[in-house]
Amino acid sequence: MKQVLLVEDDPLSRAVVEDMFKYNDVPGELVCFESGEEALAAIPALDPLVILMDIRLPGISGVEAAKAIKSNPSTKHIRVWAITALGTRVDIEAALAAGCDGYFIKPIDTAKLAFQLRGFFENLPPEPQIHEKGTVLS
Repeated sequence: MKQVLLVEDDPLSRAVVEDMFKYNDVPGELVCFESGEEALAAIPALDPLVILMDIRLPGISGVEAAKAIKSNPSTKHIRVWAITALGTRVDIEAALAAGCDGYFIKPIDTAKLAFQLRGFFENLPPEPQIHEKGTVLS
């Protein structure tokens, strides 16, 4: 079964995504990590389909972790979607420049994120991936 990694240090935010997997028919196995360092160490053995990455993390930031993932030839194919409370244009541009393939601003619309994940698992072309409380930003 394909895996989705969640890199999130906040227990409440982690619980929201765990519940989304449980109650919104999201395929795949959710594997959680609390830091970028833990995730980076585990990624080669797991080879996840998608990584949901918080930006503000203890230790290295989600932006730094995304940059490390995308600069490694063996992991650059993995989609990284930022999930964060940081919502300024500067924050979004920094994450996208680091290699994030999408950006969801907290509080996330779990129905929309679940829809995106289901579509990705079904090999449908992804919709625009910058979401602010359910609104797609251009």
